[in-house]
Amino acid sequence: MPASTLIRLGGLSAILAGLLRAGSSFIPYLTTEQGELLEVLYLITDVLILLGLLGVYGYQHEQAGHSGFIGFLLALIGTAIIVGPDGRIGSVEMYMAGALMISIGVLVLAIGTWKAGQLPRSVPILWAGSTVVGLGGFVLGSLDWTFLIAGVTFGLAFLVAGITIWRDPGQKQAA
Repeated sequence: MPASTLIRLGGLSAILAGLLRAGSSFIPYLTTEQGELLEVLYLITDVLILLGLLGVYGYQHEQAGHSGFIGFLLALIGTAIIVGPDGRIGSVEMYMAGALMISIGVLVLAIGTWKAGQLPRSVPILWAGSTVVGLGGFVLGSLDWTFLIAGVTFGLAFLVAGITIWRDPGQKQAA
């Protein structure tokens, strides 16, 4: 299978992940029930984020530099951590550790994405914004509205990146 096909599939995954992540940000406002169906939705979203990250990095890896690679790696590992069941290892809550790693990873990946110039500028801006809002909400203790804003901006970044990658998986010049 050609690399451009794999990158395009990563772009499709990013599109679906973006839509699901942005949409799932509204769930806490619609229901208080946390059933199996909701956990399956989150699992599917997280797996699509993993595959979308592979597509995003594959699309711009040559131009993203060290910061792009480090951000990709942190975001990938952080997402892998939260895909599994939530729980603790010792005194570390794994979901929180994974979410923090994703946030830092996406912020560093945004720097590499900006430098690469392969994706629209809105992608790294949205990723950076989602990280700042999400971490700010965590520090301030107001997770309700910040979860919504961070989730929607994170999802939009993946959506825009995925559409760009899907349209032209072999692009090599600056966007």
